[in-house]
Amino acid sequence: MIAIPRICINSQLLSFDEAKSLILSSFKSPNNRTSMPTADSCGYVIAEPVYSQRTNPPLILSGPDGIAVRSGETSNASENNPVEVEAPRVNTGMPLPEGYDAVIAVEEITAVTDTRSLIYKPVSSHQNTIAKGVDIKKGDLLFDCGHVIRAFDVGAMLSYGILDVSVKTWKVGVVATGDEIISPYTEPKPGQIVDSNSYMIASALRQFGVTPVLYPVLNDDPDAISAGIKTMISECDMVLIFGGSSAGSKDYTVDAMEQSGTLLFHGVAMGPGKPVTLAQVNNKPVFGMPGPSISTMAVLYELIFPLLSEWCVPIPSPTYIKGILTNPVPSIEGFDIFRLVRVRSENDKTLITPVPWVFGHMMGIQADAILHKKAGSDTFIQGQEVDVRMVEPNFSEPSWIHAYQ
Repeated sequence: MIAIPRICINSQLLSFDEAKSLILSSFKSPNNRTSMPTADSCGYVIAEPVYSQRTNPPLILSGPDGIAVRSGETSNASENNPVEVEAPRVNTGMPLPEGYDAVIAVEEITAVTDTRSLIYKPVSSHQNTIAKGVDIKKGDLLFDCGHVIRAFDVGAMLSYGILDVSVKTWKVGVVATGDEIISPYTEPKPGQIVDSNSYMIASALRQFGVTPVLYPVLNDDPDAISAGIKTMISECDMVLIFGGSSAGSKDYTVDAMEQSGTLLFHGVAMGPGKPVTLAQVNNKPVFGMPGPSISTMAVLYELIFPLLSEWCVPIPSPTYIKGILTNPVPSIEGFDIFRLVRVRSENDKTLITPVPWVFGHMMGIQADAILHKKAGSDTFIQGQEVDVRMVEPNFSEPSWIHAYQ
């Protein structure tokens, strides 16, 4: 088969907001689940309601250290008329002996023998006790679907007799295309490019519980790329294809995506990340990812993570910080800009400094946050207060100076 590769991106770029809305409205959450040991489930997302298998506590327990009594035998007790009763000792959390229904604290009695005591006031039934089932009853709902399991939840479920739990699973196929792409474990020759994007994105997905499936590099052959898409989409919930979506002379990926399903867009007015492409294949998303690592991460953070969040992937809510911009950030007409920035503290002020544009990975290494400049907004000027989204969520106000100055 002879194919003519695409040589340009659609001049009618989709706006960033349109692209994001289209993505979120086009794909339903997969309904994959698996059963796993509760002890290993921390960080996973519950796929179906979890109900307690036990009543806790299963019996009436003692509240304080003291003695167990039959409440009916204490009705006439007073300071002037102490009553001697048979009363076995109990400690906090111990089950009451059969036939006993209340507890008197040890400091409120006078021991006569090990099993008999003088009491000085009456108590009511169940006084100073922990009621049966006060924590939870068998059959009570513990967690609904969508709950992210925490360490404390693991302990609770094991206490309540839940030894296995059904959790959500997601699989994302990841593949690079291009005759020049080689494994990171091979020393590159002139003209060859190390496939670092696949491993970078796989690491980003894995930290949120998504299972990345890395496929062998696909050569610049349209039939091979189409066959690869067919295989990956049958095995995964989403596919990310690196390379072949820009304006290069051998970019066959977009044609293969269009032949495999419905092409939803080719190119988005966002920078970086403009070449991103999306197709719907068997009702699943196939993204054509840009080649540069910074562009790849921009697409992941701004377009793919929101969809994964809709699918209940436990991606943390973003953390925003206000700061003073140290350098201007110009506009590009019609484009949403996602500028990598550094965050540092100086003289009790939080300073936001754009990371210089350079080729390679150092921009990503040096960046602490992302400054989103919406299409149509004016140039951000030096000294302007801006909000930035931290690359790592749950970031606290900085009190340090970044290593890269």
